[in-house]
Amino acid sequence: MDEFTFFNPVRLFCGTGAFAGLGEHAAEHGSRALLVTGRGSARKTGLLDRAVALLEGAGLHVTVFDRVPPNPTATVVDAGAAVVRDGGCEVIVAVGGGSAMDAAKAIAVCAGHSAPVLDFLRAEDKRLPTDATLPIICATTTSGTSSELTRFAVVTVEDLTQKSAIASDFIYPRVAIVDPELTVTCPPGVTANVGIDVLAHAIEGFFSTAASPVTDACAERAMSLVAQHLPKAVADGGDLDARAGMSLANVFAGFELSNCGATVLHGLEHPISAHYPEVAHGAGLATLMVAYAERYWDRDPYRFGRIAKALGRWVAGAPLEHSAEFAADAIRALLARVGLDIGLEDIGVERDMLETIADDTLSYMRGALDKTPVELSRDDLIELLEASYSRS
Repeated sequence: MDEFTFFNPVRLFCGTGAFAGLGEHAAEHGSRALLVTGRGSARKTGLLDRAVALLEGAGLHVTVFDRVPPNPTATVVDAGAAVVRDGGCEVIVAVGGGSAMDAAKAIAVCAGHSAPVLDFLRAEDKRLPTDATLPIICATTTSGTSSELTRFAVVTVEDLTQKSAIASDFIYPRVAIVDPELTVTCPPGVTANVGIDVLAHAIEGFFSTAASPVTDACAERAMSLVAQHLPKAVADGGDLDARAGMSLANVFAGFELSNCGATVLHGLEHPISAHYPEVAHGAGLATLMVAYAERYWDRDPYRFGRIAKALGRWVAGAPLEHSAEFAADAIRALLARVGLDIGLEDIGVERDMLETIADDTLSYMRGALDKTPVELSRDDLIELLEASYSRS
């Protein structure tokens, strides 16, 4: 057996009703909490009021920070850190999707170190988080980003038009709450987008140079759960069984992502949504997945065959390698079922931006490329983007 490591220190509470423990878990880490959430959804659904009640019921003083936009920015993170310092907050609680959780994790770093977030994002002289990072509790309202289980916080730097990440073991949440009931109000479009993010995490980790037998098992389980449950969750948001299946897929993908990181798909998508912040992250990923499988299935037929099987498209009774060429079709069929069989053109990316996106990937997403088992040149990245431009 080849040597490998696996690490994830997050205490996970997963299951229907798990959210009820929010206050109890937060109270173990402080008496003054900053509650981080998005700009409207949690308030409209009543979840924000419920979260405040749970925290206050456990004896915490709560300050609400509900300014987080999709693709949280450095400006918002620094503003949140200032609120923490002014209010003497001791624990950061995120209730929301990936943007709220990423913002909360970055706020915990900045507040704990009394430093702007750019100190932890810039390419040169990058500052590394320490144990001064404030404790983080995450309750996810989507089944997609797995931020509640990872060591990453993605932040958009407006001045640089750059979407980069803080990566550190010190920003693993102390507690993750994955309660499928919280995802029931997630709209169909958001459900589809975040679900495809789960699929991308699973596929990318499956090919990562950091993959192991443990992460492979998580990846295949996540892929099969997405294939089984995502179309149902999109079609009927109240289908709690489908929501639970996607919550579990998100957990498996999160354990994988926390150990493997992302590869070329995220490497290309981060610059896309940095230049086009209105583009949903999952939609950006959806534009790239089919072309990637079409071009590289023959580089690793066995693994692409396993993807095809996990997504329900394989040659029964034949070696898995015989199914590898069907992986792209299987991915495309799943995307079509959730309304995301789209190209870059469909999400508003101009063709003359493709070279810029490739250059940005090479500039600040090199870590993702380094974990991609296929060595990709600038020309390769541009070719992949061109192949992903239109579905017609």
